[in-house]
Amino acid sequence: MIETQVEIAAPPSKVREVLLDFSRYSEWHTSIFHLLEAGDSTKTLETLEPGDVIRCDVDGMKFDAEITENSENLFQWQGPPVAGLVAGLHSFHMLSTKDGSATILKQTEEFTGALAFLMGPSLLGRKLMGQYRRFNADLKRRVEEL
Repeated sequence: MIETQVEIAAPPSKVREVLLDFSRYSEWHTSIFHLLEAGDSTKTLETLEPGDVIRCDVDGMKFDAEITENSENLFQWQGPPVAGLVAGLHSFHMLSTKDGSATILKQTEEFTGALAFLMGPSLLGRKLMGQYRRFNADLKRRVEEL
């Protein structure tokens, strides 16, 4: 499992608003997420429901994933198995701090399958962890400047 987190000086609703506005990512982020869009053109990322499809381009890897949760505090999708050997459950957790003045954003990826052990933070997952940290920093900067 890969887990990164950052504290953002804004409420979860603001973090979620920026996170799910993919059409504006090019204004603040260019490294890992090149495409996130609803598979159904009548929906937006905000209105996707469990079972809906999200089209993804993550660092050049294009795939369709299934939304497993899209709630106030969690945006999550299940990626398809790669060569039948490893699949990832990608999550953005947006948790309010105790005093409500900020959000703890946790970005996680839980891998399953025969090669899941290779995707840990000390092996192949090291690159992903760095990319997730850069994304988190970009998102923090964007949310806090708005």
